[in-house]
Amino acid sequence: MDWLLKIHISSAMLSLTGFVARGVWMIRGSSRLEASMTRILPHLIDTVLLVTGIWLAFRLQLSPIQHAWLGDKLIAVMLYIGLGAVALRFGRSRAVRITSWVAALIVFAYIVGVAVTHQPMPFTAT
Repeated sequence: MDWLLKIHISSAMLSLTGFVARGVWMIRGSSRLEASMTRILPHLIDTVLLVTGIWLAFRLQLSPIQHAWLGDKLIAVMLYIGLGAVALRFGRSRAVRITSWVAALIVFAYIVGVAVTHQPMPFTAT
């Protein structure tokens, strides 16, 4: 595994870990959500994740138009970002925030499945 892929995978794991922690803090009503590092660090990690993903796609000459799995993964990433924003910032009620957080975690699992299998439907038997 080359260094770029290692950075991409590591940043994905850090991003997930941070999202899970912030979700737990949201559920518990923790003031940790307002800490400056909690507000800044996820953006830095997610920027590294995005840049390395784009870099990998260019380096491997992968196009979301030619590779359905990559297009589906990109759509899922946008859905994950939207659900995460509702869960941690824009949800009007605790129930909406928790539901969005759980849905985002499910979408993240789908993204990882697609990344590993290079199949748009990674959890189906072939």
